[in-house]
This record gives sequence, C-alpha cells and structure tokens, in this order.
Amino acid sequence: MAGGMVPPLPDLIRRWQHGWGVACGLAPADEADGALHVLSGKPGRNLESIVLDADGDPAALRALAAQVAGSPDPDWLTVPTTSPRQVADALSEEGVRLCTAQEHFMAISLAEHPDRPAELPYQVVLERDGPLLDVRITDERGEPAAHGLAVVHQEFAVAHNIATYRAHRRRGLGGAVMGELVREARRRGARTGLLVASRQGRQLYTALGWTPLAEVVSGGTRPRR
Repeated sequence: MAGGMVPPLPDLIRRWQHGWGVACGLAPADEADGALHVLSGKPGRNLESIVLDADGDPAALRALAAQVAGSPDPDWLTVPTTSPRQVADALSEEGVRLCTAQEHFMAISLAEHPDRPAELPYQVVLERDGPLLDVRITDERGEPAAHGLAVVHQEFAVAHNIATYRAHRRRGLGGAVMGELVREARRRGARTGLLVASRQGRQLYTALGWTPLAEVVSGGTRPRR
C-alpha cells in the first residue's frame, strides 16, 4: 500500500473490526487475551474472536484456538496472518474445524483509488447514516443491480458487503460502488481503506489497486455428537 508508512497489522485489524461491527450492527468488541471478541449473531458463530497478532504471539493463538475448540457453543476464530499454512496447522492441531473459504485482508491509500462511475442506464444512490455509507445501484427499471457499505471512522474507511447481482456482472458496477463509497469517504477525511475480501472479490479489489496485507484463516467449534 503506497502513500506512507503502513501501521502495524494489529492496529489495522482493530480499525477493520470496528468498521465491520458498525456495518453489521454489532455491539463493540471486547479486547482480551490477544483478540477482539464480539457476539456476531451469525449461524454457527455465537462468539467470534478475531486474533490481533497471530504471527507475533503463536502461544496466544493456540490458547484461543483451544478455547474455541472446547466451547459448548458454536464459536468462531478469525485469524489474519502472513503465515496461513502454519496458522491453519496450529488451529487444526488444537481441534478447530477449519473453514475452507479463502479470505484476504486488504488495504489501499484512498487517494490512489480509481473513480469509475456507473454508466447509463444505471443509477447510483448514496445514503448516509452517521458513519455508515450505503450505495445502491439500480437498472433502468429501478431493480437492484449492485450495492455496498462503508463505515468511516477517523482516517479509515472500512468497506463491507460489496456485491453485484448476477444479471449485472462484468459491467463495472463493483468498481462503481467502490468509487462512490471512496469519494464520500475521502470527503469525510478518510485516507486509508480496509476490507476483507473473498477469493473472488480479491480479483476486483486488486484491479482497483488494493494491496493484500494478510491471509485470513478461520474456523469454528466442531459440532457436538
């Protein structure tokens, strides 16, 4: 990520989790034992723990993994790391059921983000609710075509839930959603963008200039028999 010195990964994880939590309507996370803990409300994720420094504190990572593996509830562990193979092995050895989906923690200097407006007949609507920005793109019939959220906090903007409906893909709408969110985030003083991308989403964000900072390894409590 160009545009200056990159803050340490744990600081960026804290910034991302704050924005993600606001976007999802979650209560603030509790920080303890090297992780951010939040009641996510997702199926299979009663308590989600986001590890702050898996690479620098492997002992804490294993302790957190053991807690998740031994929980009577369906808890979840999310681990940004630059050593995904080692982390996956550690989680597996402690009894965590690994998720096979690939995710990527990414960042960008917003000054370098391309502005790609949606072309006609698509229409863009931006709604603002405090720090939350909500972009919706509709087609000529007013039907939804793409959408996305971002949360602005201080100099950071966290993007979340960027999606294009299947019938409208390959028309640049994902880039248009991001461009609209970035434009408003910069107007509010944000300078750095953060997000967690799926394997498919990484292609879009890489094309827009986002830089992968870490892989995200995750897993949960094994189902009780």
